[in-house]
Amino acid sequence: MRSLGPLETAVMEVLWKSAEPMSVRQVADALRDRGLAYTTLATVLDNLHRKEWVDRDRVGRVWFYRPRMRSSEYAARVMREALAASDSPRATFLKFVEEITDDEAAMLRELLAEDDRRERR
Repeated sequence: MRSLGPLETAVMEVLWKSAEPMSVRQVADALRDRGLAYTTLATVLDNLHRKEWVDRDRVGRVWFYRPRMRSSEYAARVMREALAASDSPRATFLKFVEEITDDEAAMLRELLAEDDRRERR
């Protein structure tokens, strides 16, 4: 899977927020403040389908799109790509840890402890 461009990301964010598959018209309505043409969004959704980011089902004459992965999975992938692109993973982790909030640091410690407990079993 290739990374998402800015418009693809905006479309995916709309799909991730929806509990149900969405038509092009529904996505266009959700992004109406961007002033995008219906045909532009239809092309973006078709490209996302071709790139295997979304699945689609046809109901009558209308395609309905749904994401193939959760937003958390995408975010983790972006984080993994950023780490892989770094010439110093340790320095990258350090910079990340320096910039997270106290609550995020506590969550990270909790998750690492849970993972450690799972490995010991």
